[in-house]
This record gives sequence, C-alpha cells and structure tokens, in this order.
Amino acid sequence: MSADTTLDAVRKLRDSGRLADHWPELARLLATADPALTARAGALLAGVDHAAAHRAHPGLPLLDVALTGSGTVSPLATRLTGELARQQIIGRVTAGDPGGYALALAEPATADVTLCVLDASAVFDRVPHPVWTADDVAAACDGLLAQLDAAARSYTAGGGALVLTTAPLWPLWTDQILDLRERARLGAVWHRFTAGLLELGTGAVEGLYVIDLDPVAAATGPARDPRLEIYAHIAYSDALLDALARRFAHLVRALHGRPRKSLVLDLDGTLWGGTLAESGGSGLDMAEGFRGESHRRFQRVAAQLGSQGVLLAVCSKNDPAEVDEVLRGHPDLLVRRDDFVTVVADWAPKVDTVGQVAERIGIGTDSLVFVDDSATETGLVRLKRPEIAVIDVDAREPATHADRLLAEGWFDSAAITDEDRARAGRYRTEGRRAEFRAGFSSLTDYLKELDTTLTLFAPGPGDVHRLAQLTQRTNQFNLTTVRMDEAAVRAALADPAVLVSPVRVADRFGEHGVIGTAFLRRTGNRVEIDNLVMSCRVLGRGIESAWLRELLRWAAAHGATEVTADYRPTPRNGRVAALYPDHGFTELPDRGEGFHRYRHDLTTLPPAVEHLTVVSELPAPGPVPPTAATAPTEETR
Repeated sequence: MSADTTLDAVRKLRDSGRLADHWPELARLLATADPALTARAGALLAGVDHAAAHRAHPGLPLLDVALTGSGTVSPLATRLTGELARQQIIGRVTAGDPGGYALALAEPATADVTLCVLDASAVFDRVPHPVWTADDVAAACDGLLAQLDAAARSYTAGGGALVLTTAPLWPLWTDQILDLRERARLGAVWHRFTAGLLELGTGAVEGLYVIDLDPVAAATGPARDPRLEIYAHIAYSDALLDALARRFAHLVRALHGRPRKSLVLDLDGTLWGGTLAESGGSGLDMAEGFRGESHRRFQRVAAQLGSQGVLLAVCSKNDPAEVDEVLRGHPDLLVRRDDFVTVVADWAPKVDTVGQVAERIGIGTDSLVFVDDSATETGLVRLKRPEIAVIDVDAREPATHADRLLAEGWFDSAAITDEDRARAGRYRTEGRRAEFRAGFSSLTDYLKELDTTLTLFAPGPGDVHRLAQLTQRTNQFNLTTVRMDEAAVRAALADPAVLVSPVRVADRFGEHGVIGTAFLRRTGNRVEIDNLVMSCRVLGRGIESAWLRELLRWAAAHGATEVTADYRPTPRNGRVAALYPDHGFTELPDRGEGFHRYRHDLTTLPPAVEHLTVVSELPAPGPVPPTAATAPTEETR
C-alpha cells in the first residue's frame, strides 16, 4: 500500500466520523508504514473521541500518555498517537511545557505512561558558563542522576509508568575539549552517566523504564539539526523523533498490550538459503560464505528468542520427511527439530497452514508472528489473516533477515519470567499428554489418571509480572477483559479488601505453572469477583469449575452471604458466557456498558470435581470495609 493510499484511507475514516468505530483498522492500514508515514497518519487522528473508540472496542487499552523533557516535546505528540494506534492502543497524548520535566515529575503520576525525553542540555545547563571542564560535567551528571532517581521514585508512586531516555553526547560538546586525553575522560564521564540511567531501568525503581537512545540514533542517520536546537529547542532530528516514537510505542505495547507468543518461520530462503526440494539438504546455505553466515545469524537470533519463551514453529512448503531429516540431522543448523514446538510442512497455501500452527500449539492466531521471503505468501496472510503479525524478508539479501525480525519488537515484554522461559518445554510436554490421552476410550478415565492438582495460593512480589501478563494476554477465558499493568496488580495486592487468587496446576507430566488469577473484593457481607482469567491451555479438565467452587467456599467460610460477578461478552470470550449460570449464579439486571451481572447466594455450592485435587493456601481476609473501593477498570490499569 502506497503512502498516499494509506493516508487517504485514514483521512476517509476521519472525515466520515468512523475513526472511533473502526480503530482496529488503523493497525492494518499502518502495518507496513515506516515511522515517518505513521507520524503523518497520527496528525490525522487529532480530535478523535478516544472514549468513544474505547466504548466501541473495550478490549483495546485506553491510555493517558504524558510527554515531558529537557527540550520541546510537542512534535512527539502526533507521532505517538499514530504509533500507538498502529499497536491497537488508544492513546490520549498530551505534551508538557518545553524544558518542564523537573516540575512535571515533582508530583505522583496521573498519566498511565509518561515519556521524559532527555538531551545533553539537561546536563550542560548545570555546568558553569561559558567555560567548563570534564570535572564540571561529572558533578552535573551526578546531581542530575540523583534528582532523576528521587523524582522517579516519587512519580511512579502514583501508579503510572515512567519512561526516561538516555541523552546522546554529540561532537558539539566533545570537540570543545582540545586535550585528547581530557576528551576521552569526558566520554568516560558521559558513559558512566548513561550507565547510571540505564541501571535505574533494570528494576531499581518500580515502574521506571529507560530507552537507550544511542543505538536508536545510530540506526537513524542524522540525529540532530542545529537549527531546530537553537530556534525551537528541539534536541533531535525528525528522523530520530520518528524512531523514538516507534520504540516508545513498542514499550507501551509490552506494558499494556499482548506480546506475541510464537515465531512461525518459513524455511527456504528464510531459515536457510536455497530450496530443499531442488538441492537437497547438502545444498543448503547455512555455513560458509556470506549467504550461509547471514542465515546462521538469523538462526542464532531465533534461538535466542526461543530461549526466552518464544515458541518457535515452522510453516513450510516442502516434503515433511525431507524437512524432518534436515531439522534433525543437518550438521550446520543451529536450531534443531526439538527447538520447534510444531512443524507444519506440506504443499498447501500458507494462509491456511499458518492457522494449523496456532491450532496445534493451542493459542490464538493473534499470538503469531509469521516470517517468509515470499511476497505472495506474506501478502495473502496479511490480507486474509490481519491479526497475524507478518515480517517480510528478502531471500536475495539474507544479511537483513535478523534486523527485520527484531525491528518491530513483537516479543518484547516488561519482564521475562522463569515461567516464560519454560514455555516451550511445557508445550512439548503437551505432545506426551496427547499420546497418553490416546490410550483411553473415556475422557473421564483419562482425566482421573492424569492426576491433576490445582493450588490456590497467596501471591508475592515475584508473581506481579505474571499476574499482569495473564490479564493482558488472555482473551478466551477472560470474563471482563479488564487489562491490568503491574502497578494495578501491586495496588490490588496492597488493598486489604481485595483477594488476589492465582492458581497453579500440575499433573503427572509436570508443572503447568501459574495458569490463571482471580480478583475478589469484599464489601460487607458480599464478595465481588472483579475478574477471572485463565490460560486456555488447561481448558477442558474441569479446572475452572474446581477453582470457582473453591472461591465460593472461601467466601462462605469467611462470612459472605453472596458473591456477585460480571461477564462482558467480546468476540473472543464466548466460550465462558455460561460459566456463572452453569455454577449456580442467577442473572441480575445488567449494569450497563455491555456487562451481564450475576449473583450466587452461597446456599449450595457447585459439586466437587472428583478427578482433581484442590489445595487452598488462601489467607483469611483482612478487615471488611463498609463500602466498595473502586474496582480496577479499563481506565485504571
């Protein structure tokens, strides 16, 4: 799609008043847009009714995004609006005063996410004028770092996330020092300052993240324009602002969106060079020569992603036996058959077979990232399955494969847990369960012999990321589709009126890990289920029934006389529409906004699930408040 065609399509949506109703369409229109084009599209989104867009698409995050910095940040506003829309995020972006970051960060956050764009002036405004030394810069760096550390701790206490950028040091500053050793010392001082900023983003301050601008600037060409610096106090070039907006949108998607789960790879021209059907395994390029080295780099990157929980899969037009032989036995291949959770190899169109990958793994197609060198295959997938992220690579230039794979940050996450890293192993274990299941004629007998244990436990700080992840990624078994970030989960854990009840599952084949969580709120004699979410990989075993029964039993045992709950239908969660009625809840008048309201009087609990062992480690409730506190909503994530 050309730039003009893309902009015309966005303009038509705006001029017809259909932007709010068709917000997800923006992600499709901008899927292949470069940052400059996305910035132009963002300018067309000014004035959109964000609340209306969220009412039309309640499953999409609605976020207040604040901009501040040591210079003028307003040029980022439209860029961010476009980039967030490209990630299916509804962003209300506001820009603060030029250079107003100190005041902006002086009070706890009110925005969901704040971006503070720093540049070298934040340091050099603190040194003596007109003459300064490397020692002066070192003192200024130390003072600014201490100020930012304190400000970040205070600011993020309000619950929002804060994103700082590092500040590249340009030759404008280094070349003022004529002594070459002193110039090197200035560079060392600046690198220590940059390292200090990055260290703040490693978890030293909850809710603080740092974008390293040095690699972003290195990849964008001219990163500053002296005229913009002087005339408008804009520290960075248009190209760097475009790239920063995209990088920031990727970070916001990682915090509030749903990172992809599976990397689906073509083989010929993608994972390796050459065509298996024509040259056989011995004729493939993945060792010596520039083409072979290019493909080996791509394989190393794929293996690195797989080691962090990305599910690797193959979707190839090839003979399955030949593919299996190469994946298991080729001496130069760096990712082997056991590294892939599934391999689909046949001669059908990939727009059809890529769906088989999702079915075999047991995830939605919106969790897939598909990589192929055939424009025909990627074009059809992009057209017929727009929910799949598509990456085009060029078999003629395999040296660019790895960069293209990483460019969109599809698998970026706020944190990678041990549970994430073990994900591929769990999915491979599903194959053993399937073989075990085949030995039973009765599902009841299979479930009984599976020896499944369900444990409800009290979460700690180390569980926060996983619980937020479950609310963000789960679609099918998500009763309200309320998304919560880590700050919202921590707030729930700190609230004495709230019970957060995650659940872990294990069976004879091993641990499934933490597969779901419930958020319950006590008000007087009533317990409200704010939300229930559960991974779809354990559906069909009665786990949801045993879990809900135990939550009802806990409520009754601690003095509640009723439990109420909401269900909000979406295109993805229809399979849980009858969950509450099937477990003894009666429907009440709707409370509006698309919610169905239910009540359980706790006089009779649902029957126990005989083939499951339930272990409850839930604590006794805290003091019961007389009225309900504000429950987490789409607005308070």
